[in-house]
Amino acid sequence: MPILNAISSKQVHKPLIVCGAPLLLGALILVQTSSFRSVKSPTFDETFFLNTALTSVDQSELDQRISGEGVAPIPILLTYLPVAWSAGGSQRSERWQGEISDPPLINQARLLNALLVGIPTMLLIYFWLLHRRGFAAGFLGAALVTFSPTMIAHFSLATTDACFTLMALIALATLTRYWKAPSTRNLCWLAIAVSLAISAKYSGIFLLPCVLIIMVLVAIPQISAGSKKMLWLLFKRVTVSFSLLLLLLIPFTWAFHLFGFSGPLKTVPYAETPDYSAWVRVLGRGPVAERIMEVSHTHLKRPAPFAGVLFQFLHNSAGHDAYLMGQVSNTGWWYYFPLTWLWKSTPVELLLTVLGLILSVCFLLDLWKTWRHSRGEVPEIAAENSPSTMGQEPTNHAPLIWILAIAVLLGMSLTSRLNLGQRYLLTVYPLMFLFTIDQFMRWFKNKTFLVYTFAGLCFGFQILAITSIQPHYLAYFNGLVGGPEAGHKYLLDSNMDWGQDLPALKAALADLPPDDRDRCLLYYFGTARPEAYGISVLSLKETLPDDIDRWSSLALSVNHLQGLYTQGKDPFEGFRSLKPLKRAGYSIFLYDLKTPEAKQALQESIATLRKMQANEKTK
Repeated sequence: MPILNAISSKQVHKPLIVCGAPLLLGALILVQTSSFRSVKSPTFDETFFLNTALTSVDQSELDQRISGEGVAPIPILLTYLPVAWSAGGSQRSERWQGEISDPPLINQARLLNALLVGIPTMLLIYFWLLHRRGFAAGFLGAALVTFSPTMIAHFSLATTDACFTLMALIALATLTRYWKAPSTRNLCWLAIAVSLAISAKYSGIFLLPCVLIIMVLVAIPQISAGSKKMLWLLFKRVTVSFSLLLLLLIPFTWAFHLFGFSGPLKTVPYAETPDYSAWVRVLGRGPVAERIMEVSHTHLKRPAPFAGVLFQFLHNSAGHDAYLMGQVSNTGWWYYFPLTWLWKSTPVELLLTVLGLILSVCFLLDLWKTWRHSRGEVPEIAAENSPSTMGQEPTNHAPLIWILAIAVLLGMSLTSRLNLGQRYLLTVYPLMFLFTIDQFMRWFKNKTFLVYTFAGLCFGFQILAITSIQPHYLAYFNGLVGGPEAGHKYLLDSNMDWGQDLPALKAALADLPPDDRDRCLLYYFGTARPEAYGISVLSLKETLPDDIDRWSSLALSVNHLQGLYTQGKDPFEGFRSLKPLKRAGYSIFLYDLKTPEAKQALQESIATLRKMQANEKTK
């Protein structure tokens, strides 16, 4: 009887632990994202998403401005449309400007994002590693995501980045399935998954080279090596498979855009088309060209996916103002994202990055040795036996796809002119967790003490990292740059200042003497309305005061403090040498204007702002 009781106890406890662990982590994701929602104002992009969702409900069709601004619709449909539907919809003419009634609506969308995106992302990582390497691997991967400041920051926000990460992981899992069983049915599922990822964020285009490479690897074993005829057969098979995928992508992607359009196919009439336009370069000038261009302008419309991808291509070509270590550039730096990863990753994430690089070299060398040993034949992808997979052998399909996806994403980031924040690397974090933990468990599967010690240390230090910044997850910087207090000197925009700290500004103003609370100037980066939080200030973007002695303080977003998004004029340079009176979160500094140095800096700032306003009027 004691033996039977022990066996029965183990059988009961194992499923309880396996099922209970992700439920606990899911609850912790909700707790952490809730703490963010309660103290953070809407970010720059969130007001745009809400405005377009409300307009979509009001006009009973997808707002053309969504794809017209290069935004894929799935995150809006998933998190904002239910909120807009319950609110009844409304016509919002201003795309980016928020309204006083926005914060409760955006907080509802943020909750939906945590439920529909954040928790599923954690569960996908948990069950993928659980299936391959057992409970310890699954729990560690899920826990690192649950306590990553970067991941929790974007689970807390209702933007595109976390949603895209989830959809990209689903697409890569589907690609793994297709590689193992390359049937027509699995190809259709792959097309749907890739379409979903592209419709979550147009960066999903990165999946296409990944799919193409895997299709080559699928076709190689089916071809005998040697002759040119066999190479031609390989080319033909890959071309047919990839072409079929592309043909399926078009209707699926458009379906996820609700078969919407975004303005005329040609945005301007023939008479206004400049000579450098692609239309003129291809068609030239003349009656036929004029007729084609006029028909394209007046009768034909652009499918929404085409408009979104085109916008992002042109946006990347034109560049966007970015900040790095005191410099502002419109074209960016190739080393921007490596430095961003170095500065905004936790110590555990940096450790796993180094370990992952070492393990990836070992993994690829093993594959190469197997290929050489097989004398040029494609090696078997199956890996060693593992008791964690209940008698099945975990294969190398998934790790190779993870490495491939990371390589393609990093290649895109190094060549991108849009250096706007760590969020562009968000998908790399779960991929790095998956690969590193998977391979670590493979190499040390028989060293239980080492595995559990490593997992415990990673788990503990990751918790320390997130508790050190809670609930200001978006502003996390590690000790290499002095933490979040010094982060604004290195990176800005969505790395630090996305307009999220109006509630903190309200609290900082409440600590001022009563006579000074209503004598505050504000130069704020963001689209939320300060009035929504009971903040009574004079916005320097709307009115420039003549009497500077009347004002006692200046609330200044660090984006503008450091000269970003100020038309290259740097109006607040004088304040960078002054110590702020208070900080609202980490993105808004409050300066005392009663000192002579502050008054002089403000006078210079207002003079520069007047010139900027004059330049705007003459454009």
